[in-house]
Amino acid sequence: MTTEAIQFRRDFWTQYAELYPDDGVSAGWGRAYTWIPVGSTGLNVSLAVYHWGAGLWLRGRRGELLTDSSSRIQVYKEAFWVALNETFDGAFPDGPGTEWADLEGGFDARREFDIADPESWPDMAAWLHCMLRIYLRVIEKSLGPQV
Repeated sequence: MTTEAIQFRRDFWTQYAELYPDDGVSAGWGRAYTWIPVGSTGLNVSLAVYHWGAGLWLRGRRGELLTDSSSRIQVYKEAFWVALNETFDGAFPDGPGTEWADLEGGFDARREFDIADPESWPDMAAWLHCMLRIYLRVIEKSLGPQV
């Protein structure tokens, strides 16, 4: 990991935390991803920034290995997909360029952004914030505290 990559992450997460202070993102965070717990469900939504843009995914408990949580998440994935379809009548509010992926270990959304341009960071933060709200709303509405 380069010094530039770490600095980008710190700067981006700081800006995110300033724009959306209630989301639980730590300012100055130097990692590519941050985990947001979803109430008492035992689930987390991971927000991530990459060299090509941003993404988020549904995961198990903090510190739980993907191999340990994937079977439990599998139970939620179908309900999550159904809830997304029902909540948004099949027209997901994904915005241009958003890709959805139903993967083995989670449920992902991702979008390309020009991370080299700091002027694109507010848009990237807004997309992550909006998608986080969608994930939280769907999880809390459809799954509740089942774990």
